[in-house]
Amino acid sequence: MRNDWLHKSTGYMKIQVTHASPETFIKECQRQGVLTWEVTFQEEERFTAYVLLTDLYKLKKMAKLLSCKIKFEEKKGLPFLLKKLSNRKGLVAGILGFIAVLILLSNMVWTIEIEGTDPAMEHEVRHVLEQMGIKKGAFQYFLPAPEIIQDNIMNELDGVTWIGVTKHGSSYHFQVVEKEIVEERPTTGTGHLVASRKAVIHDLFVEKGNPLIKPNQVVKKGDILVSGELGKEGKTTFIAAEGEVIGEFWYKVRVKVPLSQTIETVTGRTAKKHGLKIGNMTVPVWGFSGLNTDEKYKEQISKDWEIFGYKTPFSHVVTHEYELQSIDRERAQKKAVAIAKEEATKKLMQMLSEDAIITGEKVLHETVDGGKVKVSLHYKIQDNIAVKQPIIQGD
Repeated sequence: MRNDWLHKSTGYMKIQVTHASPETFIKECQRQGVLTWEVTFQEEERFTAYVLLTDLYKLKKMAKLLSCKIKFEEKKGLPFLLKKLSNRKGLVAGILGFIAVLILLSNMVWTIEIEGTDPAMEHEVRHVLEQMGIKKGAFQYFLPAPEIIQDNIMNELDGVTWIGVTKHGSSYHFQVVEKEIVEERPTTGTGHLVASRKAVIHDLFVEKGNPLIKPNQVVKKGDILVSGELGKEGKTTFIAAEGEVIGEFWYKVRVKVPLSQTIETVTGRTAKKHGLKIGNMTVPVWGFSGLNTDEKYKEQISKDWEIFGYKTPFSHVVTHEYELQSIDRERAQKKAVAIAKEEATKKLMQMLSEDAIITGEKVLHETVDGGKVKVSLHYKIQDNIAVKQPIIQGD
């Protein structure tokens, strides 16, 4: 039988027809559009066949038209099953209650395993997990996703380099990789400290080596600042020069900032919609209308339903809608210049070391062109300009 699933869902019947020839009956079925299959002849003017429940009204008309009798021998399919179950409400309620309890229990946390760390770190990880609500008996539906759990633990614990979070059924498994403190190895290679850029020497702190420069002296890129060669000619020794040489230098930065900008903000109007997702199809359950506007931001959270680790085709989908509004904001030129200074400073500090400090700042040029403020800034900076250069002996 083709389309077996469709026939079962709509319901079908086995009928016995008497007092009519099979040829006449089948010909009338074709004319009325009644689908029949598995026609079995029993004797003259008596045969059986299968028909759909949806064609019941047409069969009654055909029985009157052909003056034949139609007897229903079997009734199969979902409609007949539901009718039987409606007479056994207690049994249905018990089955539904059992399924509900089964789903509830299978979506709770029953096991938490932590591996790859010592007891002290394991205690800290468990403490962080409890603060996040992850403990035995917790309902998984309200817990964050494994990716979020991983990020939170790594942010909270400095001693953790990486943590793998695996969720399988009602258990959570954590694989911890602790940080290894690597002792800094002493530098064995010999070398000078040379200038990394042109600058005026502001200060120097030499730990090892022979300083060749003084404060307020101008140096070029590549000049030796602290020599790793010690002793007199013929009795020289070579070491690795160490220290810091603070040089003062200048930088020019150009930045453009628009005088107007369009920003999107939320108005405060929100809506929440609930849906039941079956496969790729989502059926709305609650909150059907949502926000009646095109300018809105949607955030969708989907929770899969599982039974003891086995994923079911059902998911609970919650869609949050936030109404947005676009605002064109005009900046005053003074405000735009302040933003340009801030952006220029950030851009500059990305190119320097963490210890660099800005000692002076000056606006060299400021123009308005094409709806933008163009600012040219001059910075005075102090930073360590010493870099190591190996000594190649024998040259």
